[in-house]
Amino acid sequence: MKNRRKALIIFAILGAILCAAAIWGIGVLREPEKALRKVMSDKVDLQVRNVRYTEVGDSGMRWEIVADTARYLKTENLALFEKVMVKLVMKDGKTYVLNGDRGKFHTESRDMEIEGNVVIESEDSGRFTADRLTYRDAEKKVETNGPVVMERGGVRVSGVGMVYTLGEKKVSVLSKVNARITGKIGR
Repeated sequence: MKNRRKALIIFAILGAILCAAAIWGIGVLREPEKALRKVMSDKVDLQVRNVRYTEVGDSGMRWEIVADTARYLKTENLALFEKVMVKLVMKDGKTYVLNGDRGKFHTESRDMEIEGNVVIESEDSGRFTADRLTYRDAEKKVETNGPVVMERGGVRVSGVGMVYTLGEKKVSVLSKVNARITGKIGR
C-alpha cells in the first residue's frame, strides 16, 4: 500500500509538471503571434507585397506604380511604398519613369514624394538623380530642394534645388549650378 501511495504521489507530481509545461509551451507559442500582429501598425488599413497599381486620370495621364510593398492608411488618404517604380505616361505619350527606395502617394491630391536613390528617366529629357523628389499633380511639376544631377547626351548639370514642369518641359536648377559638357557639340 505504501508503494502504491508513493506511485500515486509521483504520478500526481509528474502530471502537475506536465500541465505546467503545457501551459508554458502554449504561452511561448502565442508570443510569435503577438509579435506578428504588432508588425503592422494599428493605423494601417491594408498592407500588400508585390504591388502593381494602374490608374488613368481625368487629364488622360496614366499612372503605373510598382512596389515591393505598399501600406494604405485610409484615414490619411496615404499609400506608402517600399522599393517603388512610378511610370507616368502623359496625354501626348511622353513617358517618365521614377525609381526610389520609398514613396508616399496622397490619394486625394495625387501628389507623390519619393526618396532614397531617386532616379527619373525619360527618352528626351535624359536622366535626373536626387535624394528626394516631390511631384505636384495639379501643376504637373517635379521639385526638389536638395542636390540634383541632370544628364542628357554629353551634358551634365548639377546643382541644389530643381523645378521641372512636365507639360512645358521646362527645367530650372535653383542654385550652385555646375555644368560640364563632354563630347562634341554641333557646329
